[in-house]
Amino acid sequence: MIASIKRILNTIRSRKIQNRIASGKIVYFESPLEEMAFKYIPGQFNEQGKYYAKFYPQDEFEIGSDSTSVLMGIMEGKPISKKKYDKFHLIEGTHWNRQIKTPATYRSVGT
Repeated sequence: MIASIKRILNTIRSRKIQNRIASGKIVYFESPLEEMAFKYIPGQFNEQGKYYAKFYPQDEFEIGSDSTSVLMGIMEGKPISKKKYDKFHLIEGTHWNRQIKTPATYRSVGT
């Protein structure tokens, strides 16, 4: 039941992002899976719009509209505010705090 609610929420968020892009508005959204934030700026006079991305600790950079990160952000992401986008590169995500243990860091049995 919870999985179906999450799926419905993802669909609503995705449609909201897609509708804002189609209407020619500036859109800010994030992809929680990739811990990236995106900004879409519409083009003028029938030109294609541009996408920009940020992640910790990287400043904003332009990213292609056909990038899998952009597509995943639109399909699985959620809208965010301009304020959150502006400071996104300063936010340390869970990805950066992971503790990865290698076999050498485990204690040997019997010692």
